[in-house]
Amino acid sequence: MKIEFEEEFGISAEEAYGYFRTPADWPRLFPAFAGAVERGDGWYAVSFRGFPFPLVTRITRDEPGAWVEWTFSGFWTGEGRVELEETAKGTIIRGYEIVSPRGLSLLGPAAERLFLETRFREVWEGGWRRLRRRTGSTESAGPTVD
Repeated sequence: MKIEFEEEFGISAEEAYGYFRTPADWPRLFPAFAGAVERGDGWYAVSFRGFPFPLVTRITRDEPGAWVEWTFSGFWTGEGRVELEETAKGTIIRGYEIVSPRGLSLLGPAAERLFLETRFREVWEGGWRRLRRRTGSTESAGPTVD
């Protein structure tokens, strides 16, 4: 599944970047994550509340204050990217995440639609709600799923 988003918050791009800089920073923004454990060579296991398998991920490329890209390994496969654009009101955070369980072959798309799509959408929405509360922002385009 692919989740796309575009949200605006009353913070600087540098502050927004701090939430995505490493997978260890993700639990500060996303309440669905319980914590992150470094596994070496830039890899982290991010505990995902309600799932037995963590997101094993690492940052593959980044430009501080501008964008971050990551990849998944282990049970989850996929990639993601956030782009940060400063505006007169603050910063627009836009991007996508493509994530799927590995090894479900023909059952994969059905499992994603039935069990995972809503949960992954909630992960992003939970982070946006938390950031809106912290910044007093109200703008939201909301996530979309392909």
